[in-house]
Amino acid sequence: MEPSSDIQAAGLEAVFAEMRPALIRRASAMGVVADAEDVVQDVWLKIRNAEGPIANPQAYLLRMVYTAVLDRRRGAKRTAARDASWQSPANLPEDGLEPADAERKLIAAQTLAEVEARLEAIGDPAAAIFRRHRIDGVTQRLLAVEFGMGLSTIEKHLRKVYAAILDLSEGRA
Repeated sequence: MEPSSDIQAAGLEAVFAEMRPALIRRASAMGVVADAEDVVQDVWLKIRNAEGPIANPQAYLLRMVYTAVLDRRRGAKRTAARDASWQSPANLPEDGLEPADAERKLIAAQTLAEVEARLEAIGDPAAAIFRRHRIDGVTQRLLAVEFGMGLSTIEKHLRKVYAAILDLSEGRA
């Protein structure tokens, strides 16, 4: 009679618990000293879903650590390559900005004009508070002091502007 997969999984988990220090040493020896615990934790999560009989659980676990380290290295290389290509000056025009096609420029100009019109319709102080908060990056608390208003009044003005802009964007959809 063959043991159930639950018993087999429990056996693999017991072997893992016994081998954990050796698995951490293996990952460290492969060059991921700082992430060795994370690699072994990844292996633990994978063996929780393991199915079927495993003839040599020790070799199986060592191979899983090896594979997890390789996966981590590949991921780090992909991340580094992606970051380097994003930051590479060769990928940017001379002014540092990506060129926008004429249609995108036109849509952006129209949208900006519509937002400006909404802000003018709302009037001050809501428009001024919005500009100081969103464009200049001034906190709501400092705006309350600057405009001589309570924090809840500043929030009320910002909600009013946000609702108008959201109404504008929903009108496009």
